Amino acid sequence: MICSNCGADIGDNETTCPYCGAMQYENSERKYMKDLYNLNEGMESLDKNARKYIIKSTMKSAGIVCVAVAAAVLAGSLFGYGSYKSMYDSSHNRKEIHQSLEWYNNNIDELNSLYDKGDYEQISELLKKYKGDSYVIQKWRHYNVINIYNYYYSLASGTYDRVRNGEKLTEYEFAKGLRESLDLVHFINNKNDYNYKYYTKCSSEEKKIVDGWVAEAKDYLSNTVKATDKEIDTMLDELYQDGYYDYKLGKDYEETLYKRYDEGGKL
Repeated sequence: MICSNCGADIGDNETTCPYCGAMQYENSERKYMKDLYNLNEGMESLDKNARKYIIKSTMKSAGIVCVAVAAAVLAGSLFGYGSYKSMYDSSHNRKEIHQSLEWYNNNIDELNSLYDKGDYEQISELLKKYKGDSYVIQKWRHYNVINIYNYYYSLASGTYDRVRNGEKLTEYEFAKGLRESLDLVHFINNKNDYNYKYYTKCSSEEKKIVDGWVAEAKDYLSNTVKATDKEIDTMLDELYQDGYYDYKLGKDYEETLYKRYDEGGKL
């Protein structure tokens, strides 16, 4: 069916639009009537005397509840209507959602093709061109793993490539690789991290991909930075006390560890 507000194609039984949040009144009314019918059917199946007793004992309470619910619904409706009008009931919002859906439909095949090839860099470049409603692009099934790629792995991948190619890192490249590697390890080990929700939403295959990125980060810390497990744990404890990398405190680690790296792994 078509959303009565934004015009998006939504499920036939949706009571609210998953894209703009607008209530679908016909479906809501149909669901209400169905629930009411099921309630009546259940009442008819009761023994006659039991039904009389139940009706008599619940009518008084139901009346009070109905009045309270009606008042709450009225207040909520007035508030919700004001919010709805300001957020959704505008031609600009409807136009944005239509444009978002059009971009999504025009690019979804390419996104899936790039994902199948493992070309996450090109996916990121393509998604940078997307300027539409965030709720639309979040419907893409690989959205979560690409978010992790953008937040973490893509920032360190260039450094890892230089290491694999046997190139000597500058102090800036070394420090950047250190920070991004620690960020990735901290993220995967900290379920309270805001971005960890993206990992939980990944499929089992996508989690394997992310785990591979984390393995690369750990390899960089162990074999390029030459940090011991104890040193890595200490950095994770000291540099992320507020949940984010402490650049001021991290500067000392970066300089000390780069000296070790520059001198071939010895201090």
